[in-house]
Amino acid sequence: MEHEEYTLMMMDALDGELAAEQRQLLESHLRACPPCEREWQALTAIDALFRQTPMLAPAADFAQRTLARLPNRRYRAWLIGAIYAVLLFSGVLPLLFGTWAVRRYGAVINEPGVLRSLLQSLAHTLEVIGTVVSALFGAMGQFISENPIIFGWLFVMVGFVVVWSGVYRQLLGIPNLSPARSVSR
Repeated sequence: MEHEEYTLMMMDALDGELAAEQRQLLESHLRACPPCEREWQALTAIDALFRQTPMLAPAADFAQRTLARLPNRRYRAWLIGAIYAVLLFSGVLPLLFGTWAVRRYGAVINEPGVLRSLLQSLAHTLEVIGTVVSALFGAMGQFISENPIIFGWLFVMVGFVVVWSGVYRQLLGIPNLSPARSVSR
């Protein structure tokens, strides 16, 4: 046997789950192996300390204090409002930056050559994007017409998602917000 197996036997002996023949085997090994004997003495000392230590119980008002520290709905509503305000402001920032850029570089943009080249590059970019989108939709349509089973599997997967989201909502107790239920209330 290796020392790791004797270590496992020591753990079982501390828990009182070691059979008598294994206990004799462990004792004979401990007499023959000083490092394992020192480890056994350390483990028994630690076990004795744990057994002497009184069990601790949480404070009487632990649950109430913990629940009081959890964020309440008012704080959550305020936080969501702050996030929406930041998002609104971040939507305004590009407009402010655009206005600043037009004021700063408006003279350069108003020159006929620059404006014409900008419009030509924009038209070329839109043409390339249109070609790419048209090719993608054409290839996707051809793929679906050649492999209709893919479209069927897509419907099956969407059905699974819908069914299991309903099961998940029922398990968590989240109310279903379907129009039929909202009318009947």
